[in-house]
Amino acid sequence: MEIAPLRFGVGHDCTFPAALAAATENEYDWLMGCSAAAFTTSLDAEGWDPLAAAPSDPPTRDRAARAAGVRLDEVAPPFDEDMRALVLERIAEAIDTRLPPLVRGLGGPPEYGLLIGYDETAPAFFARTFFDKGDEPRRVGWEAFEDETRGTPIFLDRRTAPDRAGAVREGIDAALAAGDGTDRALASWAEAVRDEARWSDAKHAGSAAFADHAMRALLVDKRRAAGRFLRSIRGLFPNAPGADLLRAAESYGYAAETAAKGGLGEFAGGTAMRFLDVGHRRAWAKNLEIVREHDREGREALTAARGAMR
Repeated sequence: MEIAPLRFGVGHDCTFPAALAAATENEYDWLMGCSAAAFTTSLDAEGWDPLAAAPSDPPTRDRAARAAGVRLDEVAPPFDEDMRALVLERIAEAIDTRLPPLVRGLGGPPEYGLLIGYDETAPAFFARTFFDKGDEPRRVGWEAFEDETRGTPIFLDRRTAPDRAGAVREGIDAALAAGDGTDRALASWAEAVRDEARWSDAKHAGSAAFADHAMRALLVDKRRAAGRFLRSIRGLFPNAPGADLLRAAESYGYAAETAAKGGLGEFAGGTAMRFLDVGHRRAWAKNLEIVREHDREGREALTAARGAMR
């Protein structure tokens, strides 16, 4: 089936919601908001693994799936001969009914893509991932389905259409519940940027700069999605004060633009070199504190708006 290439840097950087949106023909911002992914931040404070910042924990995925009107059914490899026959049959059925399965970790990190085609005679599968080198789908065989983190298909079972107002309330409730954790993550991030020991060794500083760059791209993508989502839902709640939703949207928009000042785009040697400059790091840490303040203001406005949602 025809699904456009998946790309980082075009406003859909969170791979699970992006893949789910493409598979179910939903709006990315809708799934980001209803899952609460747009409003949260998580951090691996010790290892600084950028994947920790990606919204792919089970509760977030389940909220996104409910908002998309599907149920997730994950089938982890490896597959023996009998299972291969069953999995191939199910992949073919899903694609033929235009509800392609997601796939995690196909040919790269445990991020998400889509299985969009198959060849029963080979057998072979065609996929879209965020790590494809060109516009053509990636072709893989059974060897690509290795384990839970590399090559796990996630089938989508249709369920009743979501209660859109209920999905919004669920996402906002989850966002507000995660507020303290998000604030702590941003504070830890700023503290790590100020930690001179982390940046004293050029080799380790380079890997840390890459992680920071990837996490910043996700942060900007999330907060921009938050602003768009909040502006889009005002019509669902006639009794909710639109001014509070707009105020929250503006705050999250300010958070995104403040974070974007740290730099976006492709990571290159110059990006890493900038992080060796203590002045650059201090400025970025200060911007992270400003992001925290905008986030707090956004949650305050969101709390007020949520109180009027019936």
